[in-house]
Amino acid sequence: MLISFKFSNYKSFKDKAEFSMEPLTNNGSISNAIETGYRKAPCVYRTSAIFGANASGKSSFIHAISYFQGLMEVSYLKRFNEQMEVPSYKLSDTQKNSTFEIEFLKNQTVYRYFIELNNDEIVKEEAYYTELEEGKKEKCLFKRNLTEFNSPYGIDKELAKQTTKTRLLVSELINNRNNQDQHILDIYNWIMDIDILCGDYKEILKDKVALSKSDLSKKVEFLRNADIPITKLIVNRDGLFSTHKNENGQEITFDFMLEESDGTQMLLCLSEDIFWVLEKGSVLFVDEFDNSLHPHLVRYLVSLFNNPKTNPKGAQLIFTSHAHYLMDGEHLTRDQIWFTSKENGYSSDLYSLSDFKQIKRKKGAFYNEYMYGIFGAVPNISEN
Repeated sequence: MLISFKFSNYKSFKDKAEFSMEPLTNNGSISNAIETGYRKAPCVYRTSAIFGANASGKSSFIHAISYFQGLMEVSYLKRFNEQMEVPSYKLSDTQKNSTFEIEFLKNQTVYRYFIELNNDEIVKEEAYYTELEEGKKEKCLFKRNLTEFNSPYGIDKELAKQTTKTRLLVSELINNRNNQDQHILDIYNWIMDIDILCGDYKEILKDKVALSKSDLSKKVEFLRNADIPITKLIVNRDGLFSTHKNENGQEITFDFMLEESDGTQMLLCLSEDIFWVLEKGSVLFVDEFDNSLHPHLVRYLVSLFNNPKTNPKGAQLIFTSHAHYLMDGEHLTRDQIWFTSKENGYSSDLYSLSDFKQIKRKKGAFYNEYMYGIFGAVPNISEN
């Protein structure tokens, strides 16, 4: 499960952005959370949402985790002088390296993994682990920069030296060296298991239809629970089709991508990822989660993750949204609400509702304060 994600100098973010799934305040009971057994972060939330005006940095946050995962996936293929293609912040005369750091829990071990890079090279790569036994301290798996390598854990120094400056050592060890060390496998597999949905959902759905042969009856049940009266889904070489009963009880076939609503298509696109993440207990990031969906449906989907009965394996949902009605103290409590804004007009900031110390309550509705602009993260609309 995710504990925190930090990054800097990426797209609209110039300075370090720090996102955490930990409760940040102590007043009141902690709902919608999972116990970790980790002393430094005893529990983490099942869901969190990022709100903000258009072009404030919400999508850049999702793209940051996507870029980080993509680097792990393909960096072992990078040639020696191949560009890293980091989409760094461009509105400053001073160009710095970009950084990414993630902390997560897997197999009763907390991992912290850090990289620093620019277009030409990976400047630093560091990995640490903490076993969840009482009194255990964080230990170093390895630390690597352009000139030095250190591994108290015992990772082969020669293999590290042979890894080029454009490849992540973790990606290299797994994909090119057949490394079977459990800690290295845990870091690689957990990052690769992150599920990310962003971009054109219609195109994403088309790709899924072409590849997916999963249980369609389960998806039909999911849609019907959302009050969408589809009786059957059919996938064949011609595409995706749905059936509805007509007034006489006969089944009529529809071209799903042409004749079903945008909301129905969005819901089906989400369904496969939601089923997969809930089954594995992994993490799902979604950009514009409420896109084309009715508020009742959005609340229902968030509740699937918040409810231990429908989410027994501790899956997590992190999403961007304009659905301020979720700030009701039930679906999202104070520490589950985050904002992006460009207060200086240039770079994005990421901050939590918990940063507003004048707001004392942990629960209760916060959407009125948000809509009045008390937390920022709303558009300044000119009347001219």
